[in-house]
Amino acid sequence: MTDTQKKTALGAGIACALIGLGIYFFSPWFRPALRTPSSLTDKPTRQQSHPLTMAGWDGEQARQRLHRLNVAADSVGVDTTRYALAPSDSETVWQERMTGLLIELRYGHRPARYRHVGLPETPDTTGLQAMIDDETYQADWFKQAASRPYTQLVTAYQQQQQAEAPVDSLRAIRKTMNFYRYLNRFGADRIAIVNIPAAEMTVFAKNGERLVQMQVIVGKKSKRTPNFTAYLTAITMYPYWNVPRGIGLREILPKAQHNPNYLDGQNMQVLDSRDHPVEVNTLDWGSFSASNFPYRFRQASGCDNSLGLLKFTLTCPFDIYLHDTNARDLFVQTTNRWRSHGCVRLQKPVEFANFVLNEPRFDAAYMNRCLIDQKPKIIAVPKPFPVVVAYNTADVDSAGKLVFYPDVYGLTK
Repeated sequence: MTDTQKKTALGAGIACALIGLGIYFFSPWFRPALRTPSSLTDKPTRQQSHPLTMAGWDGEQARQRLHRLNVAADSVGVDTTRYALAPSDSETVWQERMTGLLIELRYGHRPARYRHVGLPETPDTTGLQAMIDDETYQADWFKQAASRPYTQLVTAYQQQQQAEAPVDSLRAIRKTMNFYRYLNRFGADRIAIVNIPAAEMTVFAKNGERLVQMQVIVGKKSKRTPNFTAYLTAITMYPYWNVPRGIGLREILPKAQHNPNYLDGQNMQVLDSRDHPVEVNTLDWGSFSASNFPYRFRQASGCDNSLGLLKFTLTCPFDIYLHDTNARDLFVQTTNRWRSHGCVRLQKPVEFANFVLNEPRFDAAYMNRCLIDQKPKIIAVPKPFPVVVAYNTADVDSAGKLVFYPDVYGLTK
């Protein structure tokens, strides 16, 4: 067999392992059901402890099994250096490393820089014993449903390795493969993923089908949108924009002092400590500074409101929302979609709202009616909807093509 034939055969074998691992670890048969949290502030659940055992302990056989699993894990970008087994290692050490590697393959690990985890993580190891009892069980992997983005990434990763792609490119793909494995910890039937480098939001079904997809506008580099997981719990029609104090003091106060008509032109109100409106013309604007301004700003509802006509409330502590925008033309006028103060503006807020509510609550004309003198109206969603804000510089698009996105926040340098 020539060198070329050997490489081709090796590549085919690795591809089978890649696809097999993706199918097995993303199978709904082995995914835990979504736990209904007793509170939306539940802390992530620690993984259950179900130590793996090997009937008739044989150290050499155990090492061979772990080695084979390590080879397969390497092919899907898992760092296996922590899972090697020395000849002198005991059965207990083997159990710990085998369990840890299987959990890593099935659930990944939490990606870096997540500032808030508001979705309960519910890994379950009860199904992993089958991998120890019967290695031929892997033959059933191909019969089970798999997450399309993950298996497409696995194939792309193998192709990039064969093409001797740059180390940074391979590292970016590995991080995203881990991200898709990490999603298994939530066990959600549907989940919304905001990917900051792509400036896109996609709602995925459990099998990876793209149910809703749209462009988004996210935070600029100086006002980064944080990475977090949270529930979407309510939708507000005709929301107020309660201006964060920092934005109010840095941006709005100086403009109001410079131009007395600025606030009226922006439909902006001044509220006191009891949220009562204050007559703007009665204030001595020249006496205020960022250190002594006792009021706050609120933008009234309507088509000119910065949040637009729909706001999606999330269970996160950052004053971050998904929302409509009064500058919808930005989605067609520019490719720079990293320009907000941190919130996520949606290209298709009506489509997303109807999807989350499981009913056509809003028609296509809703965004153009712009009713005046509307008070905010809150609609509770039927079931808390999981949302993940991620930072993946490599991914596959809706056609399954590998795409690299700009490192807009400079986090991979």
